[in-house]
Amino acid sequence: MAGVLQKVVDRARQVHGGLGMTDDTIISFFFRHERAARIYDGTDEVHKMSVAKRILQEYSGRTVR
Repeated sequence: MAGVLQKVVDRARQVHGGLGMTDDTIISFFFRHERAARIYDGTDEVHKMSVAKRILQEYSGRTVR
């Protein structure tokens, strides 16, 4: 999920300080692209609902809408 990527990149930037903002590390690449990932990946709530529907289908034996 994109939210997890955001948390990991933010933590990596905190750990590496100013070096995390330079192009000397891959952290800056991920920082630039994680925002776009949150847009095209969709919201975490949509993913949670999708997973919940699949789990409920296993228990009910029919399609949940």
